[in-house]
Amino acid sequence: MLRAKTRTEHISDLAKCFKIIAIFVLILSTPCYGLSVSGVPEWLEPAVTRSLKAVWEEIPNSPEIDREGTLALVATRLFAGYKIRVEAMHDEPVIYFDLYDEITPPEIKINIPELRGMALTWFNDDIDGMNNEILKLVKNLPQDAYTWSDEALKEAVGQIINIRLPGWEFSQQIYLSESSTLINITFRPSSKMILAINPELNSRTVPVMFRTDLAAKLIPEFSPLIGVPVEWAELHKADIEKAAREFLEDKHAVENLRADVNVNFQPGTTSNFEASVDSKNFMFQMWVAAYAGIEDRYPEIGAFFGYRTNWDFNAEIYVEAILSLNDFDVVHRLGGRFELFNNFWAGIENQWPDNKYFFRVQYSPVKIRRPYAWWRYSPELDAHEAALGYKFDEHVSVEIYYDNTGEDKLGLRGMWHL
Repeated sequence: MLRAKTRTEHISDLAKCFKIIAIFVLILSTPCYGLSVSGVPEWLEPAVTRSLKAVWEEIPNSPEIDREGTLALVATRLFAGYKIRVEAMHDEPVIYFDLYDEITPPEIKINIPELRGMALTWFNDDIDGMNNEILKLVKNLPQDAYTWSDEALKEAVGQIINIRLPGWEFSQQIYLSESSTLINITFRPSSKMILAINPELNSRTVPVMFRTDLAAKLIPEFSPLIGVPVEWAELHKADIEKAAREFLEDKHAVENLRADVNVNFQPGTTSNFEASVDSKNFMFQMWVAAYAGIEDRYPEIGAFFGYRTNWDFNAEIYVEAILSLNDFDVVHRLGGRFELFNNFWAGIENQWPDNKYFFRVQYSPVKIRRPYAWWRYSPELDAHEAALGYKFDEHVSVEIYYDNTGEDKLGLRGMWHL
């Protein structure tokens, strides 16, 4: 029984060996069309190799036909500018491309598109040295080879341009004469380009009238970005944000308040500038308010001035004055508050002529198109005043207003921020 098992194992091993030998024989008997190319620039090798493989595969593999000679003849006619030799290497021919004469380096001309200001500066910086990169591609390319290698050259040039100038499309013209070669490259933006600039300035410390003016000035300042590719603007996002920050910091409204400026540029067909401008120490606001649905409440004008301390946490000391446009009575408030967490403030204030104190909490986001809320309470007067509002834009907000000291406790209040 043990002997029979050993014989079976030998038979199995012999079967495996015959199988491996059979596969090896099939591999050797299968025509192999591999070939290699030597003497052309690296970027041109794939295109040349593809063409020569296609020709090699069509030449019959028979003793009566000189396959290498045929391939050399066809290659000479296809690839002008080179002396071509073909050597057989175990059914894998090697094609040698030899130059006829010395190469005269071509002239590379890069045409700058119509750009202005910062965009022109960035473009010039981006193409700095690109002539030499393109020249390295073609420094060993004979003049006659430009007649058949233009597509492969455009692909190689495109790889350089895509790194340096993403989003820019280009065209390539090659001009040949007896004594010179000119490669002319022109640019145009891709279809996805910047068509509009939309600045948005948010601040707790700079009045709306100043923010609106600053936002309006950003549009002409960054008009050179109109028409440039979005992808290229993304590459220069840091440069654009730096330029916007320096532009805003140079304005008197920002400089006088000693405000910190942060800019976030979001490139797109309509590109957004989101800038936050906040003073390190000062805060100033003005508004006009009108009431609806509440008796004995008349339009009023308010002004707020705050000083932010240099403590480790956000704290402010402020004064507020509200003038009634009915009898021109003025309510004054003096208070202090600190930020419990993001945009949520709590504090205490004293109000005249009542000479009573109020606790005050409020949630006031910096950005527009956001809801906000505030509440004041005086234990001495047993007075509650609160509002839930929404900022529609930089100027307009509407509140559901509550005051328990009058007959009509609930109504609407519209505010126009100056």
